[in-house]
Amino acid sequence: MAETALKHLAQLSLHLTSGPWWAYVLLLVASVLLAVWSYRNTIPRTTNFRRNWLIALRSAGLAALLLAIFQPILSSTSSEKSTPSIALALDNSQSMTLPQRGHVIAAGAETRRDVMIRNTKEAIGTSILSDASKVSLYTVGEHTVPFPNKTPVDSIRASSPATDLASLFSTIKEARATKNIEAIVLYTDGAFTSGQNPIHPAEELGVPVYVVGVGDSTEPRDVGISEVFTNEVASIGTPQPVDITVHYGGVKPGEHIAVELFEEEQKIGERALELSQAAGDEAVSFEYTPTTEGIKKLTAKVTTLAGEATDKNNLRITYVRVLKNKFHVVLFGGAPSSDVSFLRQYFGEKPALELSTYIQKQGAEYYEGTPTREKLGTVDLVVLAGWPVASTSDASLALVRQLLTQENRSLLFVASHTLDLGKLSALGDALPFSVSGRTASQAEIKVGMSLTSAAADNPVLHLPAEERGKIAWEGLAPLFKTETHFAARAESQTLAEATVQGLKLGEPILIARHIGRARQLALTSYGIWQWKLTSFGREKAYASKRDTTLGTVSALDLFLSNATRWLTTEEVNKRVQIEPSRKFYQAGERIEFLAQVYDESYVPIEHADVTAHITPKSGGRGVDLAFEATGNGRFVASIPEGLPKGDYSYTGSASQNGRTIGTDDGRFNVGDFNIELAEPRMRSDILRQMAERTGGKFYTPETAGNMLRDIYANPRFAATTITNTHDYELWNSWPLLALALLFFSTEWFIRKRLGML
Repeated sequence: MAETALKHLAQLSLHLTSGPWWAYVLLLVASVLLAVWSYRNTIPRTTNFRRNWLIALRSAGLAALLLAIFQPILSSTSSEKSTPSIALALDNSQSMTLPQRGHVIAAGAETRRDVMIRNTKEAIGTSILSDASKVSLYTVGEHTVPFPNKTPVDSIRASSPATDLASLFSTIKEARATKNIEAIVLYTDGAFTSGQNPIHPAEELGVPVYVVGVGDSTEPRDVGISEVFTNEVASIGTPQPVDITVHYGGVKPGEHIAVELFEEEQKIGERALELSQAAGDEAVSFEYTPTTEGIKKLTAKVTTLAGEATDKNNLRITYVRVLKNKFHVVLFGGAPSSDVSFLRQYFGEKPALELSTYIQKQGAEYYEGTPTREKLGTVDLVVLAGWPVASTSDASLALVRQLLTQENRSLLFVASHTLDLGKLSALGDALPFSVSGRTASQAEIKVGMSLTSAAADNPVLHLPAEERGKIAWEGLAPLFKTETHFAARAESQTLAEATVQGLKLGEPILIARHIGRARQLALTSYGIWQWKLTSFGREKAYASKRDTTLGTVSALDLFLSNATRWLTTEEVNKRVQIEPSRKFYQAGERIEFLAQVYDESYVPIEHADVTAHITPKSGGRGVDLAFEATGNGRFVASIPEGLPKGDYSYTGSASQNGRTIGTDDGRFNVGDFNIELAEPRMRSDILRQMAERTGGKFYTPETAGNMLRDIYANPRFAATTITNTHDYELWNSWPLLALALLFFSTEWFIRKRLGML
């Protein structure tokens, strides 16, 4: 493998952006002829030598002026043949302090960090590690950062409080602009605790990933809470579910545990679980009804098993902002239909929602009377079910457009076979999609849905844990669709595509958009009433007849529940935003705060006085912070020495010239939960998928000796040519205009000296 890159000389080219060369030459010839004609007879007469000089000066000035008008650009293109190199990424998170074998931390036990450092030297070699032309070193923790080749890898301390494996692939993507990185070697236990699932970013990058998994992949005797899912915003007196997923392994079937949920120190509920198999997941759902306003701490706990690997994962914390308001839903229906009926039934039965319906009759009239802005009052969510139709009035269209664009209200859209495309198109960019097609044909087809990668973390398609891997959204009853073609707008996300007998049509069927303060969700098909006939959680209901809370839930109710929670989550465009870099810290760990400050037009304010006060919930002395500006309306502050274990709240404000711009508040926790120690096993399932989907390979420390040979044997690990192009706008540079001015002024000076008219 060559160690240097072969560079090629730069190539220069000149082209005009405001016209062809022949036009420039033609005008230039005309300018020269004009200059010759102008000096054919001079007063007073002069010598041929002086006349030729004057002609040359005027022609040169006109040539420079014309060149500026035609906007010439000088392009410099250089290329270099770059040899392939390896990006070596080492996991620097706290989970690497766990033992390599087994799951219980014991004195003198070899840690995952120890194995990683030793194996890196053995499998790759210290000579290659120190050669920057062959290997680029990175460490992965909260972020991915470069690691100097000359620094010994022994200096890695495995101290990062979080692991964002996905950040590695965005960092490598940027590095490949200047480096020919054709292989990634990743040492990790696969337990990502921050950012998105790394499999999709790795696959999108398209560089083979060779993964060395460290840690014990066997399921330990352990029980822990792997997920707490609830809405981040709630309303006083409005019940909302809190879904808790418990993961367990190495247990004896028949063992019992208890799951508890607390708001602050008050217990909300408790559920007893009988573990039916050696390892698996159990889902528990609590109903949480907040009674007071503010930011509430919810804590989920599971009892400790005798002899379990760790109790660090027996607790999870989340925060919910409780508001006063009750949501008002306005449903517009193009005509009475099954979908309209089921939507009206669902929204009408929810005590937290106030429902107003406007269903069209024949013509432009509505059963409930003509809707007006005064009648609607406060609106939080607009539902369009098969609306508009051909008879919908322009006044109704204008009203809905006002709600969606001027007032920025959220939208749930469901299509129908009577939908009028012309009327729908009049709503324009108020919708998350554009439409085209033949309005004359109402031919229907049955379509299924195939989820896209964007749906992986979207709360609209969240499933109860017991149903994951069983029946899912893709297995529901097919919906109906006409020949209308819907296209998601550039800022929208396609969550699902239409399929016919498993074949993707390239047509979006579920579209989401987050625009301004509003959220929008659109189903481009109809017949969702059929989803009422499919139930999730049926097996769970039959499993325990004594617990009547474990009933079934229809797919339609689950979809509408998720959608409503997502659509009605308040997005406040606050002019002052202050928050810690994370919600959870360890005692003594550096704590960083970030702030953003905007003016009334949401333009960043560069100079402002930003302060915050941190108050421990247990009482005692608080901490005052003064923020420093970093540019573009951003400010930072930190507590380098960290804080003692406990719950903390903060209030902050920003002011300018003594005038308050805005305030913000929030909560965070220190020491109650360490997410890095919550997953004691190596996630070999994630690591194997990552390697397989990228064309790489998975290794253990025992098999990593063949890794370099496999990398060099891969045909993709080859030299490539990197081309760099730089454009210089000659017409926009002062030398060209200075030349034109010099030629014309010299001509004027000579004429003045000769006394010419």
